[in-house]
Amino acid sequence: MKKLETEAHVKDLVRQWCDAHDAFHFAVVQNGMGVHGIHDRLMALPVTITPEMVGKKIALFVSIECKKPGRRNEPDRGMSKHQVMFMEGVQKAGGVSVCVDGYEALLALQYELQRLTGYHHG
Repeated sequence: MKKLETEAHVKDLVRQWCDAHDAFHFAVVQNGMGVHGIHDRLMALPVTITPEMVGKKIALFVSIECKKPGRRNEPDRGMSKHQVMFMEGVQKAGGVSVCVDGYEALLALQYELQRLTGYHHG
């Protein structure tokens, strides 16, 4: 086992663990625009539901890319290549990822969540 001497070594260890568990994961670019205290790596970890999990709450990873109204007819709804890749990664891992440009898209997200999970926010 490699000796862990720095935080960078630990971050690399965690990245390797995520890869080994087929998680969609990423490190957030620190530019002062996000939430303070966000962790170094975020992931959507695929989990198979077992009989022991019935009745327990688990989180479903959901990502929303927001665009100004009117961009839905543009290629990829106006998303950059990296935004599309992020969306595809979340979806591949079993999460829900959508591009929203207004109320109609949020309503479509609500219906998708209800279809997948029975989730209802009243």
